Amino acid sequence: MKKILATLALPAALAFASVGAVVVNANPADAASHSNAMMAHTWHGKVAKVNAMMGTEDSFTFVVHMKTYTVDYNAMTKFEMGTAKDIKAGALVTVTGTLAKTTIKATKLSA
Repeated sequence: MKKILATLALPAALAFASVGAVVVNANPADAASHSNAMMAHTWHGKVAKVNAMMGTEDSFTFVVHMKTYTVDYNAMTKFEMGTAKDIKAGALVTVTGTLAKTTIKATKLSA
């Protein structure tokens, strides 16, 4: 009886172990492909429109070549040059931050 149970259980255990190994190997590769999205990048462009302040967050619409982004910044955002008063429509701005779809969460601004 033990021999029959061993011949049935061993192939099943090996099958589950091989499926588990595939799942474990797929997850790190998937995580590595998404990690680049959260890296800080720098964009240079022109302010198209200053949006209304929402609570403690300010935002403006920013045009880089032919693409339009919304830039969100707050009191913790570091201004390397200029101040928040310098952000006006038509001003040239450099933004460093993380991109999520079409919204840039700014960590550094130069106006």
